[in-house]
Amino acid sequence: MSYEAVKLYDIVKRAVHHEWSIPEFQRGFVWKSTQVRDLAESLWLHYPIGSFLLWDSRGAGEPQTAVDAKVPTHWVVDGQQRTTALCILFGRKPYWWNDAEEWNRILSKYDIRFDIEAKEPPYFLVANAAVRATKVPRYIPVRDLLNLDTKKDKDDEQLRKLAAEIKQHGLCKHMDTMEVYVRLDRVRKIRDADVVTITVDHDLEDVVEIFSRLNSKGTRVTEADIYLGVVAARMPGWVREHFLPYLRELTDAGFDISPNLLFRCVTAIGAKKVRFREIDDRFWSAESIQPCWQRTKEAWKNLIAYFRQRGILSSDPMPTEAALVTMVALMDKFPEGPFDLALYWFLQASRFGRYSGSSTTTLSEDLRDIGEAKSLTEAITKLLNRLDHRTPLTAEDFLRDYGDARFGRFLLYLLVYREKALDWDEQSHRIGFEGVQALADFRPQWHHIFPRKFLEGKVSEDKINALANIAVIGPKINIRINARAPMDYISRYNITADKLKAQFIDEDVMHRTVDEYEDWLQTRAQRLAEAANRFLDELKGNADV
Repeated sequence: MSYEAVKLYDIVKRAVHHEWSIPEFQRGFVWKSTQVRDLAESLWLHYPIGSFLLWDSRGAGEPQTAVDAKVPTHWVVDGQQRTTALCILFGRKPYWWNDAEEWNRILSKYDIRFDIEAKEPPYFLVANAAVRATKVPRYIPVRDLLNLDTKKDKDDEQLRKLAAEIKQHGLCKHMDTMEVYVRLDRVRKIRDADVVTITVDHDLEDVVEIFSRLNSKGTRVTEADIYLGVVAARMPGWVREHFLPYLRELTDAGFDISPNLLFRCVTAIGAKKVRFREIDDRFWSAESIQPCWQRTKEAWKNLIAYFRQRGILSSDPMPTEAALVTMVALMDKFPEGPFDLALYWFLQASRFGRYSGSSTTTLSEDLRDIGEAKSLTEAITKLLNRLDHRTPLTAEDFLRDYGDARFGRFLLYLLVYREKALDWDEQSHRIGFEGVQALADFRPQWHHIFPRKFLEGKVSEDKINALANIAVIGPKINIRINARAPMDYISRYNITADKLKAQFIDEDVMHRTVDEYEDWLQTRAQRLAEAANRFLDELKGNADV
């Protein structure tokens, strides 16, 4: 580990010339314009802005010709936002910012000005239309001051001319020209401020441990993040041009998963492991990653197609995402199915909180079971042996608070979808559909069948919010409850007997009294439990698991 004092202009220079870069997995620039303004003011006031943590990755990379014939020597791990903000203040595009048009928009949006007239904070501001329209040179663009000619004589000459111009316009009446010059020079000298950088060049295993403990702005840097950085170092452009765009494709398809989960799918398929430090270092090469990546995309394609057949149109209602890694691994090794048996395991794993503890340890066990199996049935049998899946669901499972019952909500949605339930809107589209088209990003709403206004003060809160008092409806309908006659919404919205039946609700529900509610709730909970057990048996089929 080494420490270095680096001047701000040198930080910008290194970012512009690709001596420094940012790991491609990191999110883009997210600072607000006011944060960039505050950074400039902190520097002008000689306040510390924190150290930068860098990773010298040359030991982890392999000799290669990069896309631009130059591989960055250091990766900015903690300090990405500040580095980009400094580039904005200097008006210099960092190398990693590919879109020049977008960069120009950023410079316009983050137009930070120094108010030469200000006698107290704020000394800097974000220019708006009125500021830009000002005819006199009161609000000086910071980038103009930081980018004066680097040759000292010409630099001073330009600054003196600007100071004289300011005085000629009648500004800074409390200062003479030299005092104005000194004030401007203080902004110019921001570029000479020193910032401490901490560089680590440990072995890969140690680097992962350091980074996995690092917290930046409350966001934990994970092991997957770091190993994505390793891949980015060895395959310049792959993360940005292939990995992240595919992540967006999955989101567009309704599966808004994290980069970490997708990357774990790659290692699960290619190395049969998700604990990265256990993976042979040779795996992180282009020759190894590329074929694994193609298999991962194919497995995801098959998984999404199978999910849609059963009404799982998005990841939104899922109780856990970790199980998707195992599902993708199953799709890769056994693409021919039978998928229903895999879905049976997926639901049981969700039901019993298979990944509620250490998901890495659990996934490692599951991948080992899959690796040893010669068929999907054998793999599912091994996976199910870790769960008490033969225990049937009971009415009690549907009397839990729907807000806490993520698995119960997911199962309720699948049961309603299985019944081809129609939405409670006027168009009466099938749940999850618009017309005949399945909605890739369908996100169900959870509607109280007996409204809270009908039950509040008369029934305990836990019974009001019981899952058995919830119906699944589409996200567009907004059912308004009449305070005087809360149950009248059923007739007002023309919720027919068939629509109610598909949700396992009796036709006479709107005529039930508060005194009858608990009996009704118990009856529906029992009905849902029986339907759920039939559904699970249907998925299991004749498999001896």
